[in-house]
Amino acid sequence: MLLSGLTRWHCDAAIVIPMLFGYAYITNWGEPVVRASIMLSVYLCARMLALKASPHGIIIFALWLILLVEPRSILSPGLWLSFSMVFLLIGYCQTTVKLSRLLMVQLMLSTASMVLILGWQEAISSVSILTNVVLIPFAAFVWFPWGIAACVEVVVVGTDLSYSILDVILRLIIDGVDWLAFELPLLPFEQYASSAPRLLMLFLIGFWVYQSPLKRGLLCVVGIWSTLFASAFIEENGANLTILNSDGRLMIKDKSTVLMVDSWAAHDLNRLLFDGYVMPAQNRVYLLSPADMTAMTPEQLLSLNVSWVVLRKYASTQIMAMMTALKVDWVIVEDHESLSFFFENDRTVLRHSACIYSFFLLKSDTCKRVEKLESVLNYIQT
Repeated sequence: MLLSGLTRWHCDAAIVIPMLFGYAYITNWGEPVVRASIMLSVYLCARMLALKASPHGIIIFALWLILLVEPRSILSPGLWLSFSMVFLLIGYCQTTVKLSRLLMVQLMLSTASMVLILGWQEAISSVSILTNVVLIPFAAFVWFPWGIAACVEVVVVGTDLSYSILDVILRLIIDGVDWLAFELPLLPFEQYASSAPRLLMLFLIGFWVYQSPLKRGLLCVVGIWSTLFASAFIEENGANLTILNSDGRLMIKDKSTVLMVDSWAAHDLNRLLFDGYVMPAQNRVYLLSPADMTAMTPEQLLSLNVSWVVLRKYASTQIMAMMTALKVDWVIVEDHESLSFFFENDRTVLRHSACIYSFFLLKSDTCKRVEKLESVLNYIQT
């Protein structure tokens, strides 16, 4: 092969690149898969052509190629998240690979991703790093090879025994991960109005990565985590005001006292106005929906000039259409959910318990409405 001018890199490129884009086709050309396919294809082509390019140069060229094909992807947070992770990984993995080193790589990537998604996601599971350390090797060395073997079994033998066993194992693992993620305590991210803390954390990440394997990087970890989770370490519950849905009943509480319950007012909606608790000087009116939502008549909403309503569930089609026609916004706090208000200087931060895992474009209608309400509150204050 060497005499014919072919090397191992030619074979790798001829085999791997079609597989990459075949997989991208199967996954309906998902953006993360396409980005990874382009990055790896550029790398293989560079090695095949014996180009002396640094890993950073190859990744920059892949980024340029993606932006050339789809310029609007520059606005995609996922683009910058994925390329940032690859750059950090290249910078960190310049020494001998050991088990302890692999654990530190996972800690570094998890810490860096938390800094980059700050503002897009509100909390993270306290066991996320440990879960990733276990699941990533499992997926690479057990899940995917087993899945490929199961496909071969179906094609060659015509049975699905391997697939059935894998399905049972994955169900058990997913149930366990769900329990770990949702039942164990969460670590809420600190919310900062200034960009200075984020810039500081980005500097610490860069210092940590490019100073590795020196142990001074551990000081950077402590500094980053202390900045990210300051409120979790200092306060048990920093919410100044919380709207809870307990067994189908809406109530408003401060840190120690129940201020309002939706059953307190039969048809007198004045008793359910809570704009005084949110921001006394504002001109908008905020209403806690009554236990009997049919009490919210057009006449009542117009007379009170209601701007926002907190609902305990989706109302009837007629009521929702009425609020839309009257240009009354709403946010839903369903059973066992909560909406917390944090008053920080001249800024209000909202956290909805159903939105703590919302990420980028995967946000529900409720989470988008919470963001809109937060924007309205802060716009009014300025």
